[in-house]
Amino acid sequence: MPYAPRMQEAAQVVERTRARRLKEVHPRLEPDEKQELLRKFHPDYRPDAQREIKVGPNAGHRMPVELVDVLESPARIDPQTFDVSHADREVDVLVIGGGGGGSAAALVAHAAGAKVLQVTKLRLGDANTMMAQGGIQAADKPKDSPMLHYLDVVGGGGYVNKPDLVRALVSDAPRVIRWLEELGAMFNKAPDGTMETIHGGGTCRMRMHFARDYTGAEIMRTLRDEVRNQGIEYIEFSPAVELLLDEGGACGGAVLYNMETGQFMVVKAKATILATGGFGRLHVSGFETTNHYGATADGLVMAYR
Repeated sequence: MPYAPRMQEAAQVVERTRARRLKEVHPRLEPDEKQELLRKFHPDYRPDAQREIKVGPNAGHRMPVELVDVLESPARIDPQTFDVSHADREVDVLVIGGGGGGSAAALVAHAAGAKVLQVTKLRLGDANTMMAQGGIQAADKPKDSPMLHYLDVVGGGGYVNKPDLVRALVSDAPRVIRWLEELGAMFNKAPDGTMETIHGGGTCRMRMHFARDYTGAEIMRTLRDEVRNQGIEYIEFSPAVELLLDEGGACGGAVLYNMETGQFMVVKAKATILATGGFGRLHVSGFETTNHYGATADGLVMAYR
């Protein structure tokens, strides 16, 4: 199938400028020049790209304008007239999100004996986890260690990471790799059976485990199949539109909206896990934000108790 005319024109521009670009040498930017470049274009640094949120527990915090617009938008349901006293479903653990993080959380909760319901706005597995190509990091080689992994993560995060979360990430990573392999994930291996690893961005050791160039898809295939094999109940095309509070003020479930039937469903839960990834389709300042905000095969899991 031929490229569209616009793509053909772009390809011709690339071809015409190839010889010149091969010889170009770009001077390194000075620190103040780098900061100026960030202030002009990067949504985390541009003053006009963020504003304070006026509602909720994060009131007063500065966030991307697009996110604040969503959080401050009118609710889909009227809390004065919508009855949440009757629950359509009651479970031990409600997992919101159908990607790698949500499926992993559902499996762990199920293995602990909990009655689990997993819900997702699309189909199970329709998530950014599927799009992760590079790999998943774990310090499990003799010349590597969780401490070195910790230093790489903190440095790569601009030293604003939450230390407890980084510690959990680097400590659990080797076990997660073994767990995924036990479930059936097929990572690349050397002829002697050891896992192959490569460098990732900002790594001092080769700790990136991968499945050719479809690591996320392989991880998601494995987790999705296991959710189904374990008989964990899941509901598709049903995003959560409101979180519910119990008598103690903790999250006690959610209100779901079934996009196929147009009906709402009240789910009460003893614990609710948000595993909804990053800002995949929010397009902060006109940019697609999946990678920048971390919706990868590692998943983003937030537990509410």
